[in-house]
Amino acid sequence: MLLAACASVAPEAPAPAASGPAGRPAAEAAPPEAGALRVHPEAVDSLLLAREHARLGRLEDAEDAYQRTLDLLAPLAAGDPRLALQLAEVEAERDRVVDALEQSVEIAGEGEPEHTGEAEQILVGPEPEYHPEERVEDAARQVEPDWPVVRNERVLAWVEAYTGRLRDFFAASHRRAGRYEERFREIFAEHGVPQDLVYMAHTESGFKVTAYSRAHARGIYQFIAPTARRYGLRVDWWVDERADPELAAHAAASYLKDLHDEFGDWALALAAYNAGEGRVRRAIRRTGSRDFWTLARRRFFRRETRNYVPAIMAATLIAKNPEKFGFGGIERDRPVPFEVVRVPTPTDFEVLARCAGTDVATLRDLNPALRRQQTPPRKKNYEVRVPVGLGERMLAELEQIPEDQRITKVVHRVRRGDTLSTLARRYRTTVRAIQQANGMGRRTLLRVGRVLTIPRGPGAPAGWEPPRVAADGTYRVRPGDTLSTIARRLGVSVRQIQAWNGLGSSTRIYAGQRLKVAAGGATAAVRRKAGPVTPVAGGERYTVRRGDTAWEIARAHDVPLSALLRVNGLSRWSTLRPGQTLTIPERRQAATPRVATRATPAVDGERVHVVRRGDTPWDIAQAWGVDLDALLAANGMNRRSVLRPGQRLAIPAAGETAGPIRYVVRRGDTLSRIARRYGTTVRRLCDVNGISPDAVLRPGDRLAIQ
Repeated sequence: MLLAACASVAPEAPAPAASGPAGRPAAEAAPPEAGALRVHPEAVDSLLLAREHARLGRLEDAEDAYQRTLDLLAPLAAGDPRLALQLAEVEAERDRVVDALEQSVEIAGEGEPEHTGEAEQILVGPEPEYHPEERVEDAARQVEPDWPVVRNERVLAWVEAYTGRLRDFFAASHRRAGRYEERFREIFAEHGVPQDLVYMAHTESGFKVTAYSRAHARGIYQFIAPTARRYGLRVDWWVDERADPELAAHAAASYLKDLHDEFGDWALALAAYNAGEGRVRRAIRRTGSRDFWTLARRRFFRRETRNYVPAIMAATLIAKNPEKFGFGGIERDRPVPFEVVRVPTPTDFEVLARCAGTDVATLRDLNPALRRQQTPPRKKNYEVRVPVGLGERMLAELEQIPEDQRITKVVHRVRRGDTLSTLARRYRTTVRAIQQANGMGRRTLLRVGRVLTIPRGPGAPAGWEPPRVAADGTYRVRPGDTLSTIARRLGVSVRQIQAWNGLGSSTRIYAGQRLKVAAGGATAAVRRKAGPVTPVAGGERYTVRRGDTAWEIARAHDVPLSALLRVNGLSRWSTLRPGQTLTIPERRQAATPRVATRATPAVDGERVHVVRRGDTPWDIAQAWGVDLDALLAANGMNRRSVLRPGQRLAIPAAGETAGPIRYVVRRGDTLSRIARRYGTTVRRLCDVNGISPDAVLRPGDRLAIQ
């Protein structure tokens, strides 16, 4: 093996021999040993590293290290037959190790109630072998998809597998596809993507909405969360739009189009969809080839990706003409008609189903993106799908139900100190009701972080609200409270609470402890009846008294704390002093979004804004009436840029749209990282700047980003 040869690695350069009187060498240099090989030292290190990664089960790292070894040995092997033999042995070793690691990959969901590893297990399994059948070849030749589908042995082997040992899997997938196929084809056509690519869902998920993979990919088109968000899908605790078939189809079509724009080949685009753009770029850079079959044959892709593309091609051939392949007798699911209604306030599925005259299971089936069986909180006019003809009735019935009764259950995340009895009292229900709603035994222990579904009793709060400060100016500590959270909630500082309660520098508090949260023990809310306000233009004038806090003043006058702070130029950390005069904004004024203060135009006519504490790019754009992207482009920023007080921003002309952003390359930047940061693609980035996707970026280079 190579390591045996590495023990006699030749030195980089031999020392010059001593010369005799006549200028001839005193002795001829000894020839190298017959068994010695001149091996690059880095190749030895890389091979050792590959074996260590393989021992630890790190598949991708092992692949990269093996490939590095081969890249270093290949130029040397051209002139040395013995080293060429060693190179072939390393390639064989790599194939054996990678195959063994791929077979040991465990397919499992990540704690999800419903998932399927069926399609994924098929891809990571062994590559099917083709046993030539004229029936399969004849049927495949009669199908003409709208994207280049080859009919080589790899593809025909998958056709044979889908019509043989995997027949039950494909038959079930073909049945489910009937519900979505027509709509998906329309969506792909809207994005300029071949319509027959919708059949990639056979390989991705078997057309299962609930599909969930070990890589945390979800939905029919198997998006991971970062890619989903990049293409406009909402993914959070309440909503996961990857599970919405139509939204996921839009995102998949857009992603495929971007990949095709970059690689110029649909097979490579599909490989990148499965393995990631970076792996395909590295394979192209190392080989110079843009042919998927060449890259797959040279093992630049994992087995899952090597199976993925031919499996999709085979699924396309079958789905285009199912009768030819024996799937014509399957009764396919039909599209479910629905209408979309806007639900005005957060509402539970049970309430919506009762108002619409349907059941919760139907609403859950039509709205798979809603993870908690209710419309998300703090979201008004949320669009919900209901069976055709029931929307108007549902809204009419919903108007008769008070807003505080539209949520029949509360989702609660257990905090330190919570018990079933305290939760039952807080939400006006019973311990047994909580246990039954969550499938718990009578002695089940609560663990911090566990999510409970709590049935609400009559008059129960819509969610956890901080308790009010008592009349004597004290606050009762809740389980999980800290001095910083209490101070932030009440608009005071930690040092003030420490001073009022004689805590010194201690920050240790315990549940049930009563803390003074205002000087003198009496709160402003209690004494405010004796403290009149003076009407002024734009609101009222209030004089701060001893013990007042901004939070209590805002609450007493029924205005948002943020509005009170904004009107008076304060922050949450500002200290109020007795005698200080505050302006209480009108309710209408308080309800408007925070508007950044405009700066005086410069002498040359250019409009400039000086950033104040709390300003955001969106606030500034709204205040000046300009496009947010135009504002960011004019100042060389992106949506993640951080503003600092005192910073001066150039304000573009009203109606001006965003032009190219001039970006200065920093250490560690790559084309893909820059493209993701600015919501564009590598291909567009290269086109705008006239560079190749393989271009090497150096710190200080300037790029134009459209």
